Amino acid sequence: MTGPETPTILERIVNPLPGPYFLKILTFWIIFGTPGIVLARYLDTFNTGTIVSLFGVVSLQNVLVFSLANLIMPLYAFYGTRQMRQKICQTMPELKQVAADEAAAEGIFRSMTKLWPALILSFFFAGISIVSFPGQIQHIVGYLSAIIKVVNFAVSMFAYGTFIWTYTSSISGLYRLGRKPLHFSPFYEDKHLGVKSLGSVSFSLVLVYFLGIGLVFFSFSPLPDPLLLALAGLILLGVVLFFLPLREVHVKMVREKQAAEKTLRTRFRQVAKTLESTEGNPNEITDLLAIQVMEQKVSKISEWPFDTATLSWLSAIIISIVAAIVTRYLLVFLGS
Repeated sequence: MTGPETPTILERIVNPLPGPYFLKILTFWIIFGTPGIVLARYLDTFNTGTIVSLFGVVSLQNVLVFSLANLIMPLYAFYGTRQMRQKICQTMPELKQVAADEAAAEGIFRSMTKLWPALILSFFFAGISIVSFPGQIQHIVGYLSAIIKVVNFAVSMFAYGTFIWTYTSSISGLYRLGRKPLHFSPFYEDKHLGVKSLGSVSFSLVLVYFLGIGLVFFSFSPLPDPLLLALAGLILLGVVLFFLPLREVHVKMVREKQAAEKTLRTRFRQVAKTLESTEGNPNEITDLLAIQVMEQKVSKISEWPFDTATLSWLSAIIISIVAAIVTRYLLVFLGS
């Protein structure tokens, strides 16, 4: 059985190499990313003009934009994929405590390591890239630059496909977990009923996801329409998938809160009737005070497995990305 403890496809490609994971992927993308592309073009022609033509006009902005697309983005896809899997793995003990059936929880993320969904997404992103940037063939000026470009394109597209699939499969795993019977902690011990780990891990995943999406908006100027449409779909997908598993947990938390409120009302009626039929009994008065305290606890039971600050952070991230899109296209429009 496979799960979050099993490395993703990208990690299994990188892990056999010696050294820390980040250093290995950084070295790879220095060779096959922007530095390697620049060096290969020069070695193919021994002409600095080919390097200048790569950036259009050599400027800090153009170099940074090109480097984002050919170095930072694929590097982040490798790193972000690993971060998402590790987050699920680190939170797994807490997720098992939440699940009423721990055995079922162990295999709930089995699909994270599947190859074919990542491959399908890779071909999808490759098609979007080719349609959006049909002039990529111009990067090739000789045999060495051809090798660098082919490796860069193939590996980066596979990295993007794996990144999206890791996020999607992780969230869908949380969704399946949320639909199963859950073990809730007493409300007087935890206002989130012991299921806050579901909200925190979901937020961690969406944070990694949207940071990756945000990088794309600074990597191309302006964004071609096919790529813009694809990214708009990915943003919508990210938001929907964030709330998808939490919706199931939300419904169950509301039921738990309603059940606690019903129990308190029933107990209050019993104590009130006793007080009406007899003179003030110290035990009954004590019970009434205890009910009042418990009522305050019940009123504070959260109906979502996260704090409102989490939702504020997510909203801020999404608004920032949308604002970046609007600003970028407004500047392009005013400059045209």
